[in-house]
Amino acid sequence: MLLQLAAEFDLQRDVVPWLAARGWAVALDTSEKSSALYIVNVERNGKIIYTWKGNQRSTHIGLYDLQMKENEHLYTFEKDLRIISCSINSERTLLAVSFRQYTEEERVTHLLQSVSKYLALLIEIHPINNVKVLKAVDSCVRVQFLYPVEDRNSSTESHLLLVSEDKYIEQFDIHVAEEEHRVRKWILHGS
Repeated sequence: MLLQLAAEFDLQRDVVPWLAARGWAVALDTSEKSSALYIVNVERNGKIIYTWKGNQRSTHIGLYDLQMKENEHLYTFEKDLRIISCSINSERTLLAVSFRQYTEEERVTHLLQSVSKYLALLIEIHPINNVKVLKAVDSCVRVQFLYPVEDRNSSTESHLLLVSEDKYIEQFDIHVAEEEHRVRKWILHGS
């Protein structure tokens, strides 16, 4: 009996035509140094998060739904970033991103400044764009939202893990609350 494997997802087949139809011309580049389009995470629910570089030195984040066979544009940074890790909460309202601030060449020119190499951000992508810096560190940090068990009632709270290559894990419990006059306030608890 032979085992036959078939790819359920392929960047060239499932993402590139969608990008081209929207005017985002991207070449699939598999070199590690300058990937134009690459996968940064596969969430627990099977959705795939990927990034690509735009024509104006911008960095985009997209989501592919394996079940629906649909792509969605999540967020755009107006600068060229090297995104290391990215995760979206189960309600698809919050996006966590970690990235390297400088390339090696840029780092040499900024040696005299005391700027952390890596940043982890929390971005509220729905209903409004709101950005908060979670960590600024000198070691690589990965981000991952924890998804609730499907049988349980969903909560208005999201849980995010930050995992450092320095071997520490930090959990953030995030609750977005609306106050008077529709002002949105984030309540973050780290542990």
